[in-house]
Amino acid sequence: MDQNPLVSIITTYYNSVQLGDFVKSSMKCLLDQSYKNIEFICVNDGSTDSTLEELEYFASQDPRIKIFTKENQKYAQYSKAFGQDKASGTFIFLFDHDDIIDLDMIEKCLDTFSRFPDLDIVTPIIKTEFTDGKLKYISNLDIYIDETTPFSFRKISGKEAIKKTVGRYDIHIRGLYRKEIFKSNSFAFKEPLLNADEIVERLIFEKARFIGSCNAVYTHYIHPDSSAKLPSIKRIDVTRTDVLLRNLFRSKGIYEKRSNIFETTAYKNFVNGIKIYHIFSNTLTSEESSKQKKRLKEAYSYLDKKTVISQFKGISRLYNTILLSSFSFIFLFYKFKS
Repeated sequence: MDQNPLVSIITTYYNSVQLGDFVKSSMKCLLDQSYKNIEFICVNDGSTDSTLEELEYFASQDPRIKIFTKENQKYAQYSKAFGQDKASGTFIFLFDHDDIIDLDMIEKCLDTFSRFPDLDIVTPIIKTEFTDGKLKYISNLDIYIDETTPFSFRKISGKEAIKKTVGRYDIHIRGLYRKEIFKSNSFAFKEPLLNADEIVERLIFEKARFIGSCNAVYTHYIHPDSSAKLPSIKRIDVTRTDVLLRNLFRSKGIYEKRSNIFETTAYKNFVNGIKIYHIFSNTLTSEESSKQKKRLKEAYSYLDKKTVISQFKGISRLYNTILLSSFSFIFLFYKFKS
């Protein structure tokens, strides 16, 4: 392996100053990395606040920063794809503007690649916490841990990694990727979907020979009041994503062993989708209303209702059996319940 490979760090920014002064916080942990041969791909996704001005200030201080401004297309997949195309490093890292990483994270990831040449992705330990400081979990690739130290190296195959995402993520990766792996599938997914990146991410995992961990820490913050957590008609996209993922997992022969997990999650997403529809129904055009209702009907038709019902017992089983008896019934039930 080249002793001083170029690393590309892609960060997408959208109204990052307004949302929480995230340009400054992200630049602090990125520009101070102990490893220096880095290009910083900063995608300004049509921000309307002072995000671009702050990025330009930092770029005037550090020539490694490359700023690209694009029109906001309302879906994060397109800004990620834009950065994906611009990155030229041997290794690529995708970083969220509101998170932080250890200052030696890139160095430790590269050292792990050097020691284990069959790895295609190296992930730090993921520490997920709420903005009030409450810890949600700490994960070392595919296991949960209580502390970041002592560290134990973990390694799984890419094919095992995608299996561990059927229904829910039982792996947690914020990795440094070999370029050819990261670019193997474009984030510009064929459909604009709120969580299309989750489909692409899984396909990228599968391309990796092996994924390993290192003892650096990536801290991911959960913002309860972020726009991503607020009700939005876009959240019905998740039901469409479940349809696509179910077909994908079946085609790869990895659906059956975790079908109960998948279908339980898909049922929850479907019910949430119905609730979202009724919240926004009075604001939708007839065309948009028809489109979203069609998506919900599709999600209902693909649900394995027998598997869903088998996950409940007693009165809950009877309750959900009745709910799932027809699309019209469950649709109207949540309309009046809301």
